[in-house]
Amino acid sequence: MSKTHPQVWQMAAGEAGRLYSHLFLKHDVMFLGPGSFGNYEAETYRRAVESGGAGSGIAANIASFHDNVQAGDLVLMREGHFVKAVGIVAEGKYEWNDTFDDVYGCDLQHTRRVIWREQFTKNLEALQAKGALFGSRKQIPTFTRVNDESILSPLRALFSMAKTRSLKSLPDPLPPLLTLEEVGQQLFARGVANDAVVKVIAAIERQRRLLGWYQKFGRHSARPTEHEVVAHTVLPLLLALGWSEQLLAVEWRKIDLAAFWGTPTTEKNCVLVCEAKTRNHGLQDVREQAFRYVSTWDLDACLKVLLTDGGRFYLYTRRSSEATWSEQAVGYLNVEKIRVNHIAPPGTNAIDTIVALTPAAASRDII
Repeated sequence: MSKTHPQVWQMAAGEAGRLYSHLFLKHDVMFLGPGSFGNYEAETYRRAVESGGAGSGIAANIASFHDNVQAGDLVLMREGHFVKAVGIVAEGKYEWNDTFDDVYGCDLQHTRRVIWREQFTKNLEALQAKGALFGSRKQIPTFTRVNDESILSPLRALFSMAKTRSLKSLPDPLPPLLTLEEVGQQLFARGVANDAVVKVIAAIERQRRLLGWYQKFGRHSARPTEHEVVAHTVLPLLLALGWSEQLLAVEWRKIDLAAFWGTPTTEKNCVLVCEAKTRNHGLQDVREQAFRYVSTWDLDACLKVLLTDGGRFYLYTRRSSEATWSEQAVGYLNVEKIRVNHIAPPGTNAIDTIVALTPAAASRDII
């Protein structure tokens, strides 16, 4: 390491329902948001705070991330209160990297390279077997310097063993966002009927306007609720794709939304289950709830589970001959950032995801 007494920082690798530590480890990086205001400049973020676009606390964190981190510093990667990994800040400067503009719905373009030492995993697990290093603190900033000796002391032996190595590669740049015209062209090329294409594009335009309204005004009145998410964002999209009202059941068997291949709309005909949460809710920890619905109600024909917060849609699938669901989402659609490839979930294609939600594709084994 370059310094005798390096600074130690802690960085959250996401939050409950939205963890991305695997991206940190895979690409030797740490990232922070919001990054939608562009490359960090103090004046830009001062104006963002004044306009309400960014909180003063997170703006201060980004400023420290930009100004104060130095090569050779140590970083504690945190999942909740637990330290998952220890890393060494690599040589090089802060960068604003647009590849991370949509990480499970978050814009996290402020980046620094960190050499994560994964060989300390068992040591960290042993240290925290009786309790997390960050204890029971109610709120921990996303990124701050660590000065608490109760955290640092147990880790000093690991710090002394931390060595550098060559950096892993960053992800390739993502394809550009699709315009709605391009979305329509690609859906049509995939066989979606022209009338349905027109309706889907109109539904996405309405969703975007509504999501913008929720972002600006909804938080003041605790909106949208889960029921609103279903009514105002999920149903319009599915209806545009060709589903009929008769085949879309809201609050059926405690399921937010269930879709059926035909009537009668009974358990044996259910092919899709949708679980909705409020806007910007983490969705990774919601899937098991949806999977349980399928199992509890013996929905043997249900091969697809859809999770959504109204703006982001995650699709999980299984084969008809299997009970096990895909571990990772195989489909992803962010209606505000439509792409044919995503960094998270990796390899997902928004066009494929939309096509997979059509009635004709809902009961197929493949996306």
